[in-house]
Amino acid sequence: MNVHDLAHGLSRGLNNSAEYRNYQEALSKIKGNKDKEGILTNLRKQQMEIQALQMMGKEVPPEKMTQLQKASEVLSFNPDIKEFLEAEYHLGTILGDIQKIISEAVELWYPEM
Repeated sequence: MNVHDLAHGLSRGLNNSAEYRNYQEALSKIKGNKDKEGILTNLRKQQMEIQALQMMGKEVPPEKMTQLQKASEVLSFNPDIKEFLEAEYHLGTILGDIQKIISEAVELWYPEM
């Protein structure tokens, strides 16, 4: 069987998966709602800022962690955003598993750093 055919089959399988359908359904409750989009965008921005600091080996200021914690607490009051993040997590897990399986199937060379 052709590898491209297998990839297309995987694509169809993902599109028909419960994880992707749940993600799409949860996303439809967020898109177009400026308040929900704003809350989610703010949370993502704060997460990315903290991750960037951590990746550079810098200490994360306590106030940034407090801001992120407060933004995360808002999620408990917004079930649509919470549902979206959970669906996104589950879809991401599936995609990560697929990436791992594919990576294990082929041996790639990476220069030593």
